[in-house]
Amino acid sequence: MTSTAGSTTYTEIAPSSAEWAAVTRRPPRALAQRISWLLVLLTTVGIFVGFQHWNDPDAEAWDGGFQLLDVLGLASIGLVVIFSLAGWYLHQFNLGLAPLLLGIAAVAHTLDSSPEAVFWWAGTLLAVLWLLFDFTLLARQTLQVRALARSLPAGTGLAPERGARTKLLLGSAAEGLWGLGAGLLAAGLWWWTLRIFAAEEGLTAAALDQASESDLWAIPALLAAALAAVLLLRALLGVLARGLVGRYAWRLPTGPGPVELVWDEDEPSGGQINIERDTSEYRCICVAELVQMFPEDAEEIRESTDVSASNHCPIHGIDAINLLSPRDFASLAGSLWLWDELSGLPQSGGFTCSSPLVIGYCGSAFTGYPGTATTRGTVDIVDYADCALEVGRGDGEFAGPRPASAPSVGVVDKIDLRPFGIAGHAVRFKHARAWFVPGT
Repeated sequence: MTSTAGSTTYTEIAPSSAEWAAVTRRPPRALAQRISWLLVLLTTVGIFVGFQHWNDPDAEAWDGGFQLLDVLGLASIGLVVIFSLAGWYLHQFNLGLAPLLLGIAAVAHTLDSSPEAVFWWAGTLLAVLWLLFDFTLLARQTLQVRALARSLPAGTGLAPERGARTKLLLGSAAEGLWGLGAGLLAAGLWWWTLRIFAAEEGLTAAALDQASESDLWAIPALLAAALAAVLLLRALLGVLARGLVGRYAWRLPTGPGPVELVWDEDEPSGGQINIERDTSEYRCICVAELVQMFPEDAEEIRESTDVSASNHCPIHGIDAINLLSPRDFASLAGSLWLWDELSGLPQSGGFTCSSPLVIGYCGSAFTGYPGTATTRGTVDIVDYADCALEVGRGDGEFAGPRPASAPSVGVVDKIDLRPFGIAGHAVRFKHARAWFVPGT
């Protein structure tokens, strides 16, 4: 790795379709996370049924005076019950949270000499084994990516633009910062919990009317502490993976691979231009036309980042789109002004080269960002693009409603975008912007 003008460069490499498709993949993320949730659910329900806890309402919540162990035990039970109810939907951290939450319950019941302890430990063991299986695949993938990167011919060294450097840095640090934040929150919650417990310590269940306030506060305190541990571990894995693999800009081939490129969930619709980037050409009339149509909003329009493209603009209008050659059209596929506002957008849009570029990919621990190389020997991250998404991580469940199909009349031509590294076709229309039709 070398440095240029004080910044580390990313070496461009280009795996073949077969090499890229052979990279190890983990099970789909939603499936893996929900298996962890299922282990918690089955353990909790199994213990509830096996020990007939529906007969417990009239029993004392704890024996003797109220102790810190009782806080831990009651909070751990409350936490696994909440996790069992909500884990199906909030599954992003289930792989790490499941063994931690089951382990907390197992420790509490062991210290309390409860006969349930062995069953909590059994659930913990299963959750740990599932986590280790997933981690083994992650480690294998990281080592495989490292070996592949070092086996490929080194290409041009690309220095990240300032914005790209910031995003790459935040991509590494974000989970660590969230983890530290969760840890501080846990510390604050525990401080408050122990303050309340100080007034409850030693009281009987009857004296507290079977309800302790400190164990209720201990539930979010335990959850925040467990979440902090998961986030910090994920951040550490990302840092280790980046150090192990190195800094590369991956020129992706066509065909399947371990990651896919997606637009940010908050992306604007098609038919938009970026004022700072897309209006440098003096012939662009998009902003002027909007100001003429809505003079009362002139200041807001000029201060906006994105505005609607004019259909009549000589640079961003419909006629300009239809005059582009297939190669020129493909090179601009990431520009929102090409596409109808109801159209889907190409997953690997935004690239000015013949195939997608992923900056900093190190395996699933750090998937990198979609980028575009410049003629100055630098690389920038594509606007409106989130980090590259591990294949199977989202399973499409958070995707919005499918866009309507492209119109069947007024078609000018169809452009096959697959030779340019984009899985799909563009359909151009005489009186409307283009539509993207995904497909292999």
